[in-house]
Amino acid sequence: MTQSQKRAILTLVIWGLAAAGFAALFFGSGGPVTFGADRGRIVSTAILIGVGFIAYFIMLYFTRSRPGAMRVVADERDVRIASRANGGTLIVVLVVVYLACIGLWSAYQDCGCVPVGWLWFLGYAAAMLGYLTHAAATLLLNHGRGDHGQG
Repeated sequence: MTQSQKRAILTLVIWGLAAAGFAALFFGSGGPVTFGADRGRIVSTAILIGVGFIAYFIMLYFTRSRPGAMRVVADERDVRIASRANGGTLIVVLVVVYLACIGLWSAYQDCGCVPVGWLWFLGYAAAMLGYLTHAAATLLLNHGRGDHGQG
């Protein structure tokens, strides 16, 4: 397993847990309508996302390339896969955010305003979706292509 594959799996675990926790906090206790007025939920989700970032950067540190390593950590194929995963991630996040905005506009068009909780949701969800999509795309693009000639 390459460094990029290990990182992708760990990224899915870290941000999957953060996304599940965020969804529970966001949609629980009144959902998006009451989220903006509930400081406890706002602080709790901010802490949760902060812990996600801390765990992510710790994972990057522990999976870094080390001087004197005897095996290839990344090669041209990994660079190509990362580039394709970046492009796919950008498209997915842009389309999801666009569709969410259109959906919110349609749902709240008659009352003239969208609950501010949805803006919190879009901000946090877009960031988490970016990490999750990139990791999933990396694993998908690596699937079935062997492990650098090994296996």
